[in-house]
Amino acid sequence: MRHPGWTHNEIGNTRMGNPFTVTVTFSLAIASLSFGSFHTLQASPPRVLKNSLGMPLVRIPAGTFRMGAGTAVRDAGADERPAHDVSLTRAFHMGVYEVTQDEFRRVMGYSRSFYSADGPGKSLVKGLDTRRFPAEQVRFVDGVEFCRKLSALPEEKSAGRFYRLPTEAEWEYACRAGTTTAFHFGNSLSAKVANFNGKYPYRDSKGPFRARTTQVGSFPANAFGLHDMHGNVWEWCLDWYGVDTYVAKSETDPLGPRTGTSRVIRGGGWYSDARDCRSSFRYAEHPTGIYYVMGFRVVMIRREAVSPRLKAYWDAIDTSGADQQAKSRKSATSLPTRKQLLSVGGDDWPQWRGQHGNGTWNDPGFPDRWPVSGLATLWTADIGGGYSGISATDGRLFTLEKPKSPKDTERVVCLDAATGKPLWTHSYHAAYNGLSYGNGPRTTPTVRGQRVYTLGAVGHLFCLDALSGRVIWKRDLVKQEKSEVPLWGFSASPVIVDDLVIVHAGGKPKGCYIAFHRHDGREAWRRLDDPLGYATPLLVGNSNSQQLICWTPSHVRGLNPLTGQVAWSHEYKVHNGVSISMPILHQGLVLVSNYWEGVQALRLSQDGQSAKLAWEDRRNLRSLMCQPLYRGAHGYLLDKRHGLTCFELQTGKKVWDDGNRMTPKGRNPQATMVWLGKSDRAVVLNSDGELLLIRLSPRGYQEISRTRVIGPTWAHPAYAWGCVFVRNDSTISCIEVVRAER
Repeated sequence: MRHPGWTHNEIGNTRMGNPFTVTVTFSLAIASLSFGSFHTLQASPPRVLKNSLGMPLVRIPAGTFRMGAGTAVRDAGADERPAHDVSLTRAFHMGVYEVTQDEFRRVMGYSRSFYSADGPGKSLVKGLDTRRFPAEQVRFVDGVEFCRKLSALPEEKSAGRFYRLPTEAEWEYACRAGTTTAFHFGNSLSAKVANFNGKYPYRDSKGPFRARTTQVGSFPANAFGLHDMHGNVWEWCLDWYGVDTYVAKSETDPLGPRTGTSRVIRGGGWYSDARDCRSSFRYAEHPTGIYYVMGFRVVMIRREAVSPRLKAYWDAIDTSGADQQAKSRKSATSLPTRKQLLSVGGDDWPQWRGQHGNGTWNDPGFPDRWPVSGLATLWTADIGGGYSGISATDGRLFTLEKPKSPKDTERVVCLDAATGKPLWTHSYHAAYNGLSYGNGPRTTPTVRGQRVYTLGAVGHLFCLDALSGRVIWKRDLVKQEKSEVPLWGFSASPVIVDDLVIVHAGGKPKGCYIAFHRHDGREAWRRLDDPLGYATPLLVGNSNSQQLICWTPSHVRGLNPLTGQVAWSHEYKVHNGVSISMPILHQGLVLVSNYWEGVQALRLSQDGQSAKLAWEDRRNLRSLMCQPLYRGAHGYLLDKRHGLTCFELQTGKKVWDDGNRMTPKGRNPQATMVWLGKSDRAVVLNSDGELLLIRLSPRGYQEISRTRVIGPTWAHPAYAWGCVFVRNDSTISCIEVVRAER
């Protein structure tokens, strides 16, 4: 394929170190395409440059194209519009394929790919040569470092080649290759021509869901000769993501917003629906986010052709992994005593989802809005890594952490809520052994009376004295119950029912759930051979009749919490075991939601002894970690694509979505939502570390106030005594909302 203005000398001139060119045979999906101001491109093989790694790169000509989704494209998000003209004034070379595992290892000296011969998913690719599989579990900062190191290789440096990630505009331009349709293949997509979740094609018949990456180049290329632009792995782009980035005017060589919290990713991955693999579809991820569907491809240009503006932008990217966002700092001029703090009143927060276990907090009178100057930070302290939530009782805070040293250690921490000073800690050996997202524990401590119950990421269950941290009893679920650590670690928080502590243990045999006597640790009962998931069970009912609603990767079940007897069962198999968010029960409906299979709503019989499917939705309601809320006849759920979504509980009918306003759009969007009493107001901690005060109703989403209180976080905060206690992988802070008397 010879592009307009493209001569052999431009590929193989001496300024490029006289690289050799090769002809690669491509299976082109489109024989002829109209390029507007370009000539018609015929499907002859592109001429490809190979660098010193043997990485093939194809030249993409300068030109103008229509970026974004036109009005005829269904399923387009608001962030894809308005469609607008973009001019790229410089030609560039782009990787024919995603960067492979072999290429990544040769440049970086390591590989963390999940689907590799020595990765966590090695059993899924047994017998396959994964060297030409795409490198994944690659962070944005890793992609930048790869490009910098590749540029610094002697052969590349002497050839005058400069490598970087593509801008978002370059990526879409290269993906489209002159087309204006939903995909470069046309207006449909099937699993025959791309690696995505073939159960959900786009205007085509269903196909296989391969549930993993495939070797690069396994599917047809576009007219530029680029493979896998739809599916396989999400690809990092250079731009910060902005939901309102697009404007109705033409742009030239855009670099996106000047600042942000997430970087753009494009193209969809092996687990995506076809609609999320469209040429114009936009997603985002934190620069240090890591997942087994995140990869990249490179752009190469001559060093002397790098514009000063782009060079300055590229050189300014920090790859240290440090949080670049403003963190909360101590701003209060004086601190209350613990007694003064407790006198503010309101519920404490003794367990996952608060005192009532349903994400409702009876606050002591939150203000109508946050102060213009922001909220006061009483104190800030250092803490180790982890997603563990915070519990707050009797003026004390409890959480779990993974300190940087000593190695292979978890720690339970108790802090003074008024000052942030440690009251006690309990450390123990906990080897993660390649645990995915292995930055620390996940669960929230559960406090009853003078005892606190904790469960670590690799199965260490403790009952500790809440005043001193003394060990009262302990169980190692892996060693003593023959549990296997799940991919993302033990994540379900302990549940207290009368004198029992119930854990989602995954023990063998028949120990999916195990109840221990909470005072001495003796086993009371064990039930089910279901696989181990991540969801905390939901306790419902009253003292006369209680039920534990449990969601595993294979079933939703109702158990008698005192005996473990199964009252009802509903089969619901979810991919990769991602039963994560706790079930909700409202108006006789049990509702569970996950990333791939979406929502299932089950109608419980009046006696609570049976359940049947009432409705299901996989298109608009697909949450992962964020716990849904409900009020009246409506539910509020954070959908992975549309953002916060309101729907009718009885029918599943979507009412509205917020267009990803509440929390940043991302591959795994996260926020913690909590009702303020019985009002329509909720307080939200989003993944950027912003504390929001909002109103939720069927009429829509209303944001009242927003202020940053900490850096990026997925950890669940605690609400108590007029304060919000927040944490991330390095910091824990007390944010004062209702002032305590001094």
